[in-house]
Amino acid sequence: MSLKNLREMPWIGERPVLDVANTVVVGAGHAGGDVDLLVDPELLVSWREKVCDRELADLPLEDLVELRAPVRAALDAAARQTPLPGPARVRLNALAARAPVTFRVDDAGRLAEQEAGGPVAAAVARQALVLAAGPEQVRLRRCPAPSCGMFFLARRRDQAWCSIGCGNRARAARRSEHRAD
Repeated sequence: MSLKNLREMPWIGERPVLDVANTVVVGAGHAGGDVDLLVDPELLVSWREKVCDRELADLPLEDLVELRAPVRAALDAAARQTPLPGPARVRLNALAARAPVTFRVDDAGRLAEQEAGGPVAAAVARQALVLAAGPEQVRLRRCPAPSCGMFFLARRRDQAWCSIGCGNRARAARRSEHRAD
């Protein structure tokens, strides 16, 4: 991942649950370490500006860090098609219980579900549970490209990378490996 992409964060702003989960860029730091957007003050400011939910953007840092751990654990397990880890499941269930949901019938006669307020952390936890165990779980992926690791929802069944740039980096890395052999 380029430094420019890291500062621009094109993967932030789609869904609050993904905005929380994608605050760690895997392998993009010094010596292949991870970059934590919540630790670097400049990156944290950029993240807060790009997040799609203003209430989420305004959460205190310690609340964001506390929310991120079970969200990432749940999405990681779901992307690998494994059961949700017990502690993450318990924490997300407890948080989600504070996010009321209402049902209504729309003008076309279809049942519609709607979040009815509650703390933003509760809404994100509910979204994490729905994404990790609901019908969209089959679309949830974790980008395997070097210096990425972002969670994303695949638009096609065969989509492996979160972006064209990540696909190009992954193919280039494979070519370099083959030449080195």
